[in-house]
Amino acid sequence: MKRLVRALSRPIAQSGPKSLVLFNNKGGVGKTTLTFNLAHMFARLGRRVALVDLDPQCNLTALALPEHMLESIWDDASPGRTVAACVERVRVGRGDLADPVGCELADDLYLLPGDLRLSRFESRLAREWPQIMAEDHEQALHVVTALDRLAIAFANQVGAEILLFDVGPSLGALNRAILLASDAVVVPLAPDLFSLRGLQNVGEALREWRDDWETARLKILQSAKRRREPQPLLSQRFMQPLGYVVQQHLALGDEPVRAYQRWLAQIPTSFASDVLGQSASRAETVQKDPYCLGFLRHFASLVPLAQAAHKPLFELAHADGVVGSQYQTVARATKAFEQLASTILSRLDVLGKVPLKA
Repeated sequence: MKRLVRALSRPIAQSGPKSLVLFNNKGGVGKTTLTFNLAHMFARLGRRVALVDLDPQCNLTALALPEHMLESIWDDASPGRTVAACVERVRVGRGDLADPVGCELADDLYLLPGDLRLSRFESRLAREWPQIMAEDHEQALHVVTALDRLAIAFANQVGAEILLFDVGPSLGALNRAILLASDAVVVPLAPDLFSLRGLQNVGEALREWRDDWETARLKILQSAKRRREPQPLLSQRFMQPLGYVVQQHLALGDEPVRAYQRWLAQIPTSFASDVLGQSASRAETVQKDPYCLGFLRHFASLVPLAQAAHKPLFELAHADGVVGSQYQTVARATKAFEQLASTILSRLDVLGKVPLKA
């Protein structure tokens, strides 16, 4: 059921949507597939979800929509059909956001499609970011908060309780603006050197962006008070790390098991020190670490089938090409994603808007 959504489906929860992003500076950790499957499972568990593709590579949109529908959306010149179309007037300095027009992927699940043209917005974000500290900051603030305002508008349009963003692996201005719109961050990991190295970059970036935004936000509020102007409504999201998800990749050649175990054993300490800013982790293993949200086995045989069917792994059936022992793999995927989604939802429900301790 992939149709356009233009009107409000139901009122949004009074507390507003919680926004979540899966983010790692290391690419190739299955982030987009994980985001897509989690979004479907959140909806299965009774939460209304607004899924926003904020990666200019548009992998999430390509995973969710058949090519003919994606081509129709991208060829449509009307405003609001993609993220890039929604922010275009802001990008060129000629107005505000266009009203988003999303797609209904399933019951309680809606997508605002991505667009390769979103990459053009990054240079504008980079130019305006230093200007939010200036006395005349209105235009810069209008640009820097555009993606946050767009996400909230889309969530309100469809009555979503959860905003789920898909992003690329970069640490550029575009992802900074997206993270500033995020209440919570989940880090997908593979047990390897590159993922652990990426944790260092993620932790440093989160602390730097959060501190810079809080400094700018306080200065803007003080300036408004000094000039006796109305207090601007500014985001107080703090990008709190909920934890990490370990995704087991297939063995590469004759890579010894102990090399895999070596990197796995380092994850709790690395996450505690690099992302949480703690001196050490109290967990001896990943399995005992409270910040380990889940451990996903590799579902390699199902991935191409899911991509072709534009379905989550746990909804694949015989008509999609599932045969033999793959039914057992579908059942394992269902259980794994249900457990992971339930864990993340329970933490989102009690999430407070307080900054991380450095």
